[in-house]
Amino acid sequence: MVYRVCKSFTVESGHLLSKHPGACRYPHGHTRVVEVVLSSESLDERDMVCDFKAIKLAVHGFIDRFDHAMAINSADPRAAQLRALAGERLVAFENQDPTTEAMAKLIFDHLSGILSRREEMTDPKDSVRYAFPPGVRLERVRVGETPSSWAEYGVS
Repeated sequence: MVYRVCKSFTVESGHLLSKHPGACRYPHGHTRVVEVVLSSESLDERDMVCDFKAIKLAVHGFIDRFDHAMAINSADPRAAQLRALAGERLVAFENQDPTTEAMAKLIFDHLSGILSRREEMTDPKDSVRYAFPPGVRLERVRVGETPSSWAEYGVS
């Protein structure tokens, strides 16, 4: 038996899928709900899998770069033109279309790296430090594209 916790984030993000044969090859946007699920077989000394604040501090800034930004494939022939328009609000996926599946993996890899390095998170507001207890593992990242469609990346 395991305990699980989930932290959700919402971002408004745009993308275009240069490999797509239909309308998705044009710039469009989504209200995305990102869910991060962590688990542990035991609770820490405060009777938690981990503090939700640790998850927020580890992920929010990374996810926030997608908020009100345009994600593109770095190999898209329009990349330079789109970069000129979007400036710092452009997120380029390296030789890959910025699909919901690719976004889920990118976020998973980011948080997985933090967990494997046992990084402590510090709240910039009050300097309180948060750590992920030993035994906490990242199960999955789910990214919603529409109210009825989502993609997920994680352990099977």
